[in-house]
Amino acid sequence: MEPQPPHTSTNASSRTPGSSTLGVVRRLTWTFILLFLTLTVIIAIAWNVMDPHKTHFRVSSISVSNFTVSDSELKGMFEVELNITNPNKKIEMIVDRFSVSVFYGSVGLSGAIVLQPIYLKKSSDQDVKIKFSLRNSSTKSAYKAVSHGLVNDWNKGIVNFDVKMLARIVFEAGIWPSREKFLDIYCGNLDVGFVPIKDMGKLLGIGKECHAES
Repeated sequence: MEPQPPHTSTNASSRTPGSSTLGVVRRLTWTFILLFLTLTVIIAIAWNVMDPHKTHFRVSSISVSNFTVSDSELKGMFEVELNITNPNKKIEMIVDRFSVSVFYGSVGLSGAIVLQPIYLKKSSDQDVKIKFSLRNSSTKSAYKAVSHGLVNDWNKGIVNFDVKMLARIVFEAGIWPSREKFLDIYCGNLDVGFVPIKDMGKLLGIGKECHAES
């Protein structure tokens, strides 16, 4: 009987290190996934406990100068003063990507973008002034639809404007990752008086609170 060649386990032994490495990689991958999910849940719970309140916006004043309006022309300079408040005792805020527009009815007359971020410490507020010119060149067709009413209101001495804003709010609280929210802000029924000087207007009353939605 011929002797049989010795049995070798070369293939089995060559596969063992690879299988072991693959198992380690899988375990590490699942560990990182579980760690990430755990941290995400912890951060979500922490922010829910802190319960950040929305930023408060208020139109404090509106000033209009060199105002000229007719059936075909609109010119003037607007200055809108806002008071922005952070009502949170444990959270700081940053307001950026902030745009402000003035409307008459459904027609946007003009607006501006605030380039400098606004920093609000805990339980603090800040006044912000935005200046921009009013020109109807970019909204000529829409302006024609409301020009008659605007001219009539101006001749009567009181024009009702709306101020609309868009902003990104970044919440910051110590070591926790920041959270952001985009707000659509509306400040309606702002009566501006143009008496006794017809080309200059001021907001009537003491200002008005704005409504913000995310």
